[in-house]
Amino acid sequence: MAVLLALPVMAETEATSTNMHPAAGDSGGIVIDTQTPVLDGGAFSQYDTLFMPGAMAEVNLASSSSWILEQGDYSNAHYLRLKPGASPVWVNCPIVSYDSKQGGIKPQVRYLGLQYKTSGTVEICRIEMWNGYSLVKYIDFNPPLKSTAGWSLQVIDLGGWYWFNRGLTPCLSIRNPSPTYSGEIWIGGYGARYEW
Repeated sequence: MAVLLALPVMAETEATSTNMHPAAGDSGGIVIDTQTPVLDGGAFSQYDTLFMPGAMAEVNLASSSSWILEQGDYSNAHYLRLKPGASPVWVNCPIVSYDSKQGGIKPQVRYLGLQYKTSGTVEICRIEMWNGYSLVKYIDFNPPLKSTAGWSLQVIDLGGWYWFNRGLTPCLSIRNPSPTYSGEIWIGGYGARYEW
């Protein structure tokens, strides 16, 4: 836990759609989904963007380990290889959160970011957002998320601002609908924008 608390946080003064962009440096490139929402910068004037390395993601114990052929962390991602027909496998993606900032300000989250890559028929069909032990919101993806060429960066609009004061844990529901072939997913990173 001390590692999480030592992560750097950058405060930015303006919240506009032009300020949020993918990090550069990946040799395979990043593909941005054209359905990514335009970020609403009119509600708050300041924000902190936290992005966690994918190697911090972990399979949730609610998942059946019998669906997982292989899993582990690489320097750049958390990796899963799923058996044919695997459904669902849950992956926790914990993010540090604020109870409040100086002056009693309570930052809220509306936008999450997820950098991922899939192969075969593996897809992300749902995301749940947890505040400590409380389920705050879930989103079913229709169609499910999967990358078509290399890494994808998906901005997820929660549809409103939520206060995560006990730790924000996005939890991904992943499946492999193929009846015959295994499939893979890499979670390269994930993050949230805390606004106030």
